[in-house]
Amino acid sequence: MSMPRWLRRNQEPEPVRPAPARLSTDLAPSPLTVLARDLLDSKDEAARWKRHADTYADERDTAVKAFNAKVLEAEDRTRERDGAYRERAQLLAWLAALHPSSAVIAPALDVDGEDGWQLLFLVAGGWQMSWHIAPTDAALFEHVEHVDFADPRAQWDGHGTEQKYQRIRQHVRLLALEDAPSTPVATEPEARSA
Repeated sequence: MSMPRWLRRNQEPEPVRPAPARLSTDLAPSPLTVLARDLLDSKDEAARWKRHADTYADERDTAVKAFNAKVLEAEDRTRERDGAYRERAQLLAWLAALHPSSAVIAPALDVDGEDGWQLLFLVAGGWQMSWHIAPTDAALFEHVEHVDFADPRAQWDGHGTEQKYQRIRQHVRLLALEDAPSTPVATEPEARSA
C-alpha cells in the first residue's frame, strides 16, 4: 500500500517558531496588585488559623466537660462510699452497745499513713469479731470502753474477714432459731493446731 500524497509531501518536521511577544497583562504586576494579592493570602491564612483555633477551643471545651463529669462522678462515688462507711460505723456502734460487757476499742497500730484509726473488738456468740474504725467515726464510739492496744480484750484472735462473717451468720441463726445447730468456726491458729 502506498502512502497518500499529502502525507508524503510533509515529511520534514515543522520549523521552530519564536514565541510570540508577551502581552501587556503578563508583565510584572503593579505594587498595588501585589499588595492586594498579599492581603487576600493573609486573609485566607488568618481564616485557616481561626478554624484551627475554633477546633482547638471546641476540643478543649469537650475535654473540660468530660473531665468535670468524671470529677463529679468520682465525688459522687466517694460520697456514696463515705456514706456506706458511715452507715457501717453507725451499725457497729449499735452492735457495740448491744454487747457492752465485751466491746472495747483500742488504737489500730496496723494502719499506715493516718493517725487516729481504732479497732473495735467485741465477743458475740462466744466468738471475737473486730473492725477498723476511721477517725471521722470515732465520736460514734464514745460509749465503748477505750483500752490500750496491750489490753487482753484487744488481742486479735487471728480471725479473717470471711471467718468474721461466718461467725456473724452463725450468731444470727442462733438468735433467730434458738435450737439451730451451731457449727464452730475456727480461727487460723485453731485450725492449724487441730
